Amino acid sequence: MLCVAAVALAVIETEETVWAAVGGQASLSCQLSGDEEVLQITWQEVLPGGEMSLATYTKKFGPQVKPGLEEKMDIQCKDLQSCSMVIRKVTEQDEGCYRCLFNTYPLGALIGRTCLKLYGEDINPSYQACI
Repeated sequence: MLCVAAVALAVIETEETVWAAVGGQASLSCQLSGDEEVLQITWQEVLPGGEMSLATYTKKFGPQVKPGLEEKMDIQCKDLQSCSMVIRKVTEQDEGCYRCLFNTYPLGALIGRTCLKLYGEDINPSYQACI
């Protein structure tokens, strides 16, 4: 399902749920349509106690991933309007929700949200289907 969050004339498009196989790769993407000037894009994991920043992208510095996570994830941006966070070797600990923040001028932070769900041999069998 595609989620759309609209603020003024800005719209953030993201998938509500992304499915990935355990051990595989997941690509979470956000796209901003509108004329706002994007200064920075930040990807965060939504945790019970708040959010934890994982990666950022700016025109000046390019992609920056939190130290210690460089092998686990990458941030890939076509430009400052369209950005994906790629999680490699997905584990059960990666399952959950993530936010993309477009820090813009003059509107401030515009936020999209997507959740990662897993399937595979070690996951609840009710999610698996036989063909």
